[in-house]
Amino acid sequence: MGYSENKPFENREHMLAEIGYCGKMAWILTILCLACVAIGIIGDLLSMKLLLGATSWMLLAVVFGVLSLAPHLYRVMARHLLGMELIKKEQK
Repeated sequence: MGYSENKPFENREHMLAEIGYCGKMAWILTILCLACVAIGIIGDLLSMKLLLGATSWMLLAVVFGVLSLAPHLYRVMARHLLGMELIKKEQK
């Protein structure tokens, strides 16, 4: 993730690569969050400890959910900057 004083990205290709990478990371963290929720619910329904207690699985789900916010927000910012770049090019 490159950043300079004037531009947050080196060039358009770098920006698109960052959008793709952050999309993959957001997807992975969201899937981990949903998996932890599912394991927590299943463990609670079966009254079993699946490596951790149900509450611990839910807390892990919250952690993964909060961690997934960073790549989502980064992606939104990068897409916004990409759109602003296109608008500036159209105005010229």
